[in-house]
Amino acid sequence: MATPGSLGAVASARGSAFRLIGVVFSNTINDVVRLSGPGAHGITFRDVAAVVRPCANRNEQPSEAAFLDHHTLVAGLSRGYTILPAPPLTTFRTAASALQWLELHAVALSDGLAYVDGRAGARVTAIRDIAGATSDPSVLPPSAAAIESFRVLRRYATATVPVSSGTVGDGTTIATEAFLVERASWERFAAEVTAEDVRSPGLVLRLTGPWPVYDFVRLQF
Repeated sequence: MATPGSLGAVASARGSAFRLIGVVFSNTINDVVRLSGPGAHGITFRDVAAVVRPCANRNEQPSEAAFLDHHTLVAGLSRGYTILPAPPLTTFRTAASALQWLELHAVALSDGLAYVDGRAGARVTAIRDIAGATSDPSVLPPSAAAIESFRVLRRYATATVPVSSGTVGDGTTIATEAFLVERASWERFAAEVTAEDVRSPGLVLRLTGPWPVYDFVRLQF
């Protein structure tokens, strides 16, 4: 069924396709829809619900504004609700096709929501600190120190995903890793990042987040 109202109410936006914002627990859909702005709807199947908004058509060209709008909305929702974020501009031709997708993937979506419930994404980037470099042979070189620091930080996360490795940009970035962190333990994780940063001369660790769990979600279509 669709919320608020019926699936027919969603389908009444004739000529519209539907942009997927993300998937939430069905018992939160009414609140999430209200926070998702004008035109937002919820399409519910059992304990999962898709948050959608009407859009002109499936062939709309991506724009920076559309990407920013999507990410801003998902980030806002994730601060108060568990959400599996959709890739930007994911579109269903009809409300019925969105419902069919929910039905097909309901078990996996429910399991995914349960897995990320109460958790947030963090990213930690290891950067060479040229000014803090030392010739002390007892100090690990920056690349090895980054590997060791990431190993330590994994103890305080539910899951990790490497995001990038190797020098990029100005040549000082060593690697970036994503961490799935319990929201209740965020301050402890941040403190551990700081401790690792202090412990490693020649290396700077930068923490960003909490983020929506993009790095740990791969929706199937």
